[in-house]
Amino acid sequence: MKTIEVSDEAYATLQKLAGGIHRTPDEVLNSLLHVPAGSPEAADPLAAFVLGVDFRTKFTAADRYLAILGWVASRHPADFGEFIRSLPGGRHYLSLPPEEVLATCRRNQARQIDGTQFWAIMNLDAAAHRHFLAQVLEFLGYRAEVIEFVCGSLGSPGATRRVVSSAAA
Repeated sequence: MKTIEVSDEAYATLQKLAGGIHRTPDEVLNSLLHVPAGSPEAADPLAAFVLGVDFRTKFTAADRYLAILGWVASRHPADFGEFIRSLPGGRHYLSLPPEEVLATCRRNQARQIDGTQFWAIMNLDAAAHRHFLAQVLEFLGYRAEVIEFVCGSLGSPGATRRVVSSAAA
């Protein structure tokens, strides 16, 4: 083992991140630096996915958003579909047939979620994507710490705290 020095702020952030997904700061650093580790899925599979190489190679927030939705939809297909069907009328964020997505918003830049039959409207701002993702994850029963961590992976973690609390309301 070697010792490194980091700022108090960096260490506090690292501890918070590690605690939120039941990992040690060393495990988080190993994941971020692509150091092989034993069973990253042990603590929380969704958090492990977000820390994994496949997710971190997504360069745009839109690709990261779709990757998370695809991961969640593939692991919770029935509940994911139930969530979509439970959305109130008006502007839907997801929908089954592309025609329905296209009818919802004329210039929606809709993209299909890889590996699913679902489509996502992509012209929403980052805060709306984080808010919607928080709602999906809460519906599926994910813990608040995991929701905050995963939504934070889309950017602007400060806004994520607000999203998680409003999704719970």
